[in-house]
Amino acid sequence: MTMTDNQDGWLDNIKSSLKTQTATWLVAFAIAILGLFSSHITESVKFALNRADLRTKQFEELATEVSHYIFSAELNTEFIEHDWTTKATMTELLNEYNESITTLRKKEFVYQSWIQKFWGKNEADQFESFMKYVREFDSSVHSLNDEFEEVNIKGSKPKIDRKRAEEALKVMKPAIDNMRKQGRALLAAIE
Repeated sequence: MTMTDNQDGWLDNIKSSLKTQTATWLVAFAIAILGLFSSHITESVKFALNRADLRTKQFEELATEVSHYIFSAELNTEFIEHDWTTKATMTELLNEYNESITTLRKKEFVYQSWIQKFWGKNEADQFESFMKYVREFDSSVHSLNDEFEEVNIKGSKPKIDRKRAEEALKVMKPAIDNMRKQGRALLAAIE
């Protein structure tokens, strides 16, 4: 064995050792990088899943409240339109309406923020348009409060005044039609 053979073997060993160590360091470096990013990726996936879950839950709550309010408003309109306004028919109906409007209005800004956060500005504007008709309808119902009081609380009238009912219906009917259209459009947009 000559010196050159010995040197070549020694150089081959160094090359092989450097290759092995470099590969080991590269693999370790790659694992470290993946470890660093995997926690970020995992957190991003968790956040997206939680957001989707919250969005679904919030949609269901909002859709339920919007549907409940529209149904209650339609029922009140129907009873007033058909002159079914005795104490026996109006007491429970008005209580349900008051409950639905109170729930919707108490959470109006919560719903607005949810829509803005999870869906966007256009959808938030649609919700505001819907609420405009809700307030308009509610105002027309309030215009009959003294009549409801005469029938339901004082008992001094058998029914609400037909003329007053007709005046209120002029606002109620278009408001409920617009509210129904806006409610459907809103729920379709955020579904």
